[in-house]
Amino acid sequence: MSGPVAVERFPSLRSFGGFFLVVVIPTVHAAGGFFILDFLLSGNYTWGRTLRTFVLFMSNLVLAYEFVYRDLQTRHSDWSDQRLLKSVLTYSIIPFCVGMAALVLLLAVTRLMK
Repeated sequence: MSGPVAVERFPSLRSFGGFFLVVVIPTVHAAGGFFILDFLLSGNYTWGRTLRTFVLFMSNLVLAYEFVYRDLQTRHSDWSDQRLLKSVLTYSIIPFCVGMAALVLLLAVTRLMK
């Protein structure tokens, strides 16, 4: 008679070897920054667009907290809070600002081409 089988956890498989953290999350944050700034600069403030932009902003916050901060906190329990916050800055806030800068650059280029 055998005992219970121990299930091994595969944290690297869960995050696809860092692909999710390094590629997917910054891409989503960059797109979020682009579209949120597009909404703010457009001047077209309808209830539908406002609600969609608010949901996009909240989903970016949840993504940064749950899938960057808490995931790294769980996987690297020995890291300090400052190192975790630097990771949030690297994988969430900087790509969000890059998305905003991409929109500003796109607007500047299109105005120069007129």
